[in-house]
Amino acid sequence: MRKTISGMLALAVVLVTVWAAGALLSPVPVLEAVEQPPALDAVGVDPAALALPATGSSAVIAGSGDPVAGGETTARPIAGLAKVVLAHVVLDRAPLEVGSLGPTTAIDADDVQRLRALQASSVRTVPVVAGQAWTQYDLLAASIIGSGNNIAEVLAASVFGTVDGYLIAAAEWLAENGLDDTVIVDPTGIGSGNVATAADMARLAQLTVADPVLLDLLISRPTASASVGSWSDNAAFPGGTGALGAATTYTDAAGVCTLLIVPVGENYAGVALLGQPDYPTAEAAVAGLLPGLATALQPVTIIEAGDAVGELVADWGQRTDLIATEAVTIVALDTTGVELGYELDERRTALRGTTIGRLTVTTPTSEQTVRLETATTITEPGVAWRFADPFTVLDRWLAEQG
Repeated sequence: MRKTISGMLALAVVLVTVWAAGALLSPVPVLEAVEQPPALDAVGVDPAALALPATGSSAVIAGSGDPVAGGETTARPIAGLAKVVLAHVVLDRAPLEVGSLGPTTAIDADDVQRLRALQASSVRTVPVVAGQAWTQYDLLAASIIGSGNNIAEVLAASVFGTVDGYLIAAAEWLAENGLDDTVIVDPTGIGSGNVATAADMARLAQLTVADPVLLDLLISRPTASASVGSWSDNAAFPGGTGALGAATTYTDAAGVCTLLIVPVGENYAGVALLGQPDYPTAEAAVAGLLPGLATALQPVTIIEAGDAVGELVADWGQRTDLIATEAVTIVALDTTGVELGYELDERRTALRGTTIGRLTVTTPTSEQTVRLETATTITEPGVAWRFADPFTVLDRWLAEQG
């Protein structure tokens, strides 16, 4: 009996010693990171504040998010806005750099004959002469700024071989860029089968802002080339608003349609108006829209330096805030496209002021990264936590092994 009791006592001493050693040496769990993203309630605009016209279809886009739309939301004819699609599809297939002219295309007798046919139809054209050599950049400028329907056809054929080849490429480009409600049936926009929603056309304006060659073209607005002659600025929007016209156009089927790039401070907004009854109505709509747009596109600070945007929590009860070391300011009409991404280091303890990772705020037009640091110190756990019951100690070891 004494031997049995002695053996049991020895075993108990061994087990207690093993447990004590295991408790003291057991791994400290990684601190749990709790994300606490900032509220975005301050970002956004009431569509009514933009005074979008009740007639036709309209949409505005800037910064992040989706277009703010007014009027009818169904697809409708877009007239010469189709030439802006043409410019994007051409530059996607045959890119240019700002300042470069690109390859040349010779004007032949068929091009001159097509010019005469279009002139007889009383649509916009740009004069051409057989034997002229037009650069790709001049073709772009005369198609967009001059709104030359004959030049748009020459441009499409010069890059894609045939108009049908262009239409295939245009359908692919539209799908790749999410313009799902837009259909292009010719490079010019003359056909009433060229249709889109105002929201899609506002997105097209935003894509135009993001293209350095097209944005430079709309700012510089060339109306002449030393080698091929001159053309009028038929895309300009009247009224002295400062808006950059990417297309200002009319057909019987489409009504007045315009695509504008509007400078607002250091930013650009895209404005699409479709189906306006006449030019004075379109001008009045834009004039009424711009003040609300300027107000809506004021920068909004969504994170202040010193804001808590997360927390580290220790299994033994300690915790600390994660503090943003810089402010984050964005410009947006809504929060649809604002994304917040945390990248946090694994820690078992943390001193006050330790850099613990970063928070990245991404919009379609910008990306800002803020360093995060701890507000207080999290120390190693005390003896009471370490000397938990044997099963808790075992669980810590098993968790460490994965």
